[in-house]
Amino acid sequence: MAGDHKNTQDLPRPSTGKQQPHTDPAPVQPDGPAVERDPEVVRADPPPLRSWHRWRAKSSTVGKEREFHLPRAAIMAIALGLIWQWVPGALAFIGILTGLVFAHELGHLVAARRCGMRPTEFFVGFGPPIWYRTSASGLRYGIKAIPAGGYVKIPGMGPREEVEASLEPYTYRAATRPKRMIVILAGVAVNFVLAILLFAGYAVADSEVGMVEAAGVGVERTALVATGTLEGLGNLIFGADDYASSLAAGEVPENRLVSPIGGAQVADGLLEGDPTRLWLLAAIFSASLALLNLLPLLPLDGGHAALIAVESVWARLRGRKNLRLDPNRFTPMAVAVIGVLVTISFSAMYLDILHPLGEAVR
Repeated sequence: MAGDHKNTQDLPRPSTGKQQPHTDPAPVQPDGPAVERDPEVVRADPPPLRSWHRWRAKSSTVGKEREFHLPRAAIMAIALGLIWQWVPGALAFIGILTGLVFAHELGHLVAARRCGMRPTEFFVGFGPPIWYRTSASGLRYGIKAIPAGGYVKIPGMGPREEVEASLEPYTYRAATRPKRMIVILAGVAVNFVLAILLFAGYAVADSEVGMVEAAGVGVERTALVATGTLEGLGNLIFGADDYASSLAAGEVPENRLVSPIGGAQVADGLLEGDPTRLWLLAAIFSASLALLNLLPLLPLDGGHAALIAVESVWARLRGRKNLRLDPNRFTPMAVAVIGVLVTISFSAMYLDILHPLGEAVR
């Protein structure tokens, strides 16, 4: 009957026992013209960048407990042997400078551990590691391929640095301001003490004075070197025009700094003349490095100490006891300071090459 007619499309179809294949619905095209996207092209990094990445990967010690790399050790030994054969003073000065920086960083390390922090790395040198091991406390320590100083890594030096939650109570930023000040100034204190001991030891060996008198001599000479370094730096800054004109004319300026090349020349002259005076050279550089590190400029230790002092005053004025200033905010200033130091260092190297210092101490 006409009244009972139904559309057959609305009736359910009987099952045939076969599963219909599943098809995804067609994607809905957005309104408007289709946008053609450029294909993504993956390009290889240039060779210098690839070499840098490989260098960084080889320098990493994360996730390893110990390692000894014999080929790197052999290459380092051969290189140092050749330096000793050609320029013995250069190797002597490298040893002096590495020892002074090692003592400086060791001061930071000991102070940090005494103040409840947990440093994660302590290495002599830079670059790929030659030998290292990991202590029970998680400290990785050892020797790296380039014997140019060293470093200690303390987690949480910046308020925004990412640190594991378990290490947060033992970070630099979690410590009180007095403890952070102790850690920052510990390296400078070690260099000053080392300079006093070296001067005193040379006085005892040279003139057979008593220990008390030798200690007074050490303090006096260390203070003399520090004040002389500060005065020379001030004369260099305020007499920058005279320094630049002398440099351009190839003449020796009135205020001259000694670069690592000049230090190697002096050490070479001392080896030929009186090797015991290398103690004096080490004492002079130890006191000078301590004084330069005390300058209130980031990234020097004095800059971090000044930042802590400013932070303490600012926190008291604002009534925020836990206020922390981020050193990364002063990165432009730190870059400018590094640029000035690098410029002065290169100019000092130029003068030391043009007017060697070795003959003055022979």
